[in-house]
Amino acid sequence: MADTSPSFETARTRALVRRLLDEAAPVRRLWPPSARLGVWLTLVAVTAGVGLSGARPDLGQRLRDPAYLIETTALGVAGVIAAALALQATVPGREVRGPTQMLAFGIVTAAAVLWLRQPMHGQVTLTQFMATGIVCAARTVLLAAVPWCVLLIAVRRGAPLAPAKAGELVGAAAFLMAALLMRVECPLDERLHLLVWHALPVLGGTVMSAMVGLAWLRRWRSAAPR
Repeated sequence: MADTSPSFETARTRALVRRLLDEAAPVRRLWPPSARLGVWLTLVAVTAGVGLSGARPDLGQRLRDPAYLIETTALGVAGVIAAALALQATVPGREVRGPTQMLAFGIVTAAAVLWLRQPMHGQVTLTQFMATGIVCAARTVLLAAVPWCVLLIAVRRGAPLAPAKAGELVGAAAFLMAALLMRVECPLDERLHLLVWHALPVLGGTVMSAMVGLAWLRRWRSAAPR
């Protein structure tokens, strides 16, 4: 049976403190989460300028549609909230609060509900559905790739105590912003196309990012900036 006496616990604590002091090294102070969020949003804007193949031809008309404005605004706001929460999760003592996460989830749900209100075109053949959809899904992943990598590295440079949750937030932020950009580029407003080829990449990217966070972000102690 292991020794759990007070003297043993004190000795173990002292040994742990000595080991931490021996391994301590100077670190470069990170920017505040708000400053890093601003840099990341600038990167997203640059990605939009470089990665978009062009705006949908009816964008001017769609911008006068309240439903379209609410939907795209919801995607953008949810993406910004997720990115802010991911960066906040790197600061010990500033845990991600449930109500804020629920707010982001509720905003995304509102966008999804608006997608459900779109018409469904039954005359589209399976070949057409697959051909146009795969392109949209691939472009969503490409638009999310750089912002996702940069935000994941930024989170790793901090001290995320809940790596899976931090990774999930990183993925949600990057793929929601990519979904927003795709709504500016893709001219299709068909319900099934949006739910399969626009929504599923966001869901899949978020799950994948949570798995990467669980495997990669948990080693933040050995990857602290020197």
